[in-house]
Amino acid sequence: MNSPAPSPDRIPRALSRRSFLRAGAGAGLLAAGLPALQACSLSSNGGNAATALTFMNRWSDPNSQKAANAMFSGFTKATGIKITNQVQPSSGSTYQPAVRTAFSSNTPPALATDISGPEVYNLARAGVLMDLTPIYQGIKSKARAGAVAGSEVDGKIWGLSDGATIGNCVFYNPDYLAKYHVDAATITTTSQWLAAMTRIKKAGGTPILIGAKDQWPGGHYLNDLVQRRLGSAAATELYNRTVLPEQGDKVKWTDDQVIAAFRDYLAFKPLFQDGFLGEAAATTDGQFLAGKAGFYEMGSWLLSTMRQTPPSFTPGVMLFPTVEGGVGHGNEVTLGNDTIIVSAKANADAVRKFFDYFMRPDSLARWSGSMFVSPPYRFDASAVKVDSPVLGKLFGRINSFSANAGPDGAALFNDQAIDVNIYSRYIWQGSVGLMTGELSPERLCQKLEEATVRAQQKLG
Repeated sequence: MNSPAPSPDRIPRALSRRSFLRAGAGAGLLAAGLPALQACSLSSNGGNAATALTFMNRWSDPNSQKAANAMFSGFTKATGIKITNQVQPSSGSTYQPAVRTAFSSNTPPALATDISGPEVYNLARAGVLMDLTPIYQGIKSKARAGAVAGSEVDGKIWGLSDGATIGNCVFYNPDYLAKYHVDAATITTTSQWLAAMTRIKKAGGTPILIGAKDQWPGGHYLNDLVQRRLGSAAATELYNRTVLPEQGDKVKWTDDQVIAAFRDYLAFKPLFQDGFLGEAAATTDGQFLAGKAGFYEMGSWLLSTMRQTPPSFTPGVMLFPTVEGGVGHGNEVTLGNDTIIVSAKANADAVRKFFDYFMRPDSLARWSGSMFVSPPYRFDASAVKVDSPVLGKLFGRINSFSANAGPDGAALFNDQAIDVNIYSRYIWQGSVGLMTGELSPERLCQKLEEATVRAQQKLG
């Protein structure tokens, strides 16, 4: 039996989806707390700015370090400019504060990677970042949806994506589905998907898994459904209301389409496995890879799990289907987006040379395969090398999602874009409240709107 969850008003706020996307709860105070540093030197490294850069990052695991060091040495070989690899532990709870501290100092790193969204907005408004709009204009023809997602504020570009995970993926087991005469390739709408899963359930199968104990998987569904109901641009406007004072209220949580999206989530409740509120995502990862269900909504980082735990079947993957009555398209993607930010003190010419090198098709192909990310730029995805034919095929498919999303077809994850206190209380925890019946879609959306209005008032 699924155990009831406490109300969002009574649950602590310190939650996490994945450590590499977790931002500290104090991020919203950054703009007021950081000094507006001026570009008073050519380099944050001292010495000759044309021959040295420092790059702060959290690519700390052995695979990421190997990829980062290869990229840095390749750049040095191509340009003669040395990069110091300033690697930090890959924990969002410590890394984001470390970035804020570094950029508020007199000797910030020339470049750093950070999560897109409020972290970047606050650093930009504190005056410590270089305006990358001129650089972006030079590479705009190569950019795809998501290249600047979560990095554009005040009409300027303050970061460029170093790679994204695609969050609104639905993995499936063709062998399991075939037993119930379901072909995932024919599913394009949620109505078709729900009908197919209902047939599986009635026949005694397990149509879909969710690890709702961790709360963020339910937030995924709310994210996917809001995006399909509103479209990426309107969803971004809605989320940005919680972190940008001038965003306005053209899109509200209490709008009919948002309430409908939350109501859509309830349709999945009878299709999830028994006891889903008490199971963790790590458990359901293993259950799906062991062939115990037909579908699994999960981000592209599941490929890294498959690297460690090969599936017992050959998985397929599709994007979350369209929602009838929604204005979002079925090719729009949700991104867990990391971005490269640049100190206002860094040498612009050296920085431009770095981005020129990083955006080379061969550089992007190597980076994509090494890091298992989908850089939102044009490059030859067929040149990406992955150490498994099964994973290579899946990764190629996921890269195609990014390529086919369209110019306005990407939005950040809600828990990357929305104020941390709001998403943890009313998206993650609220998704559990919907499943237990403690909250109705209308009530939860009202709570979200009230919290957003309060956040706007604090932002001034």
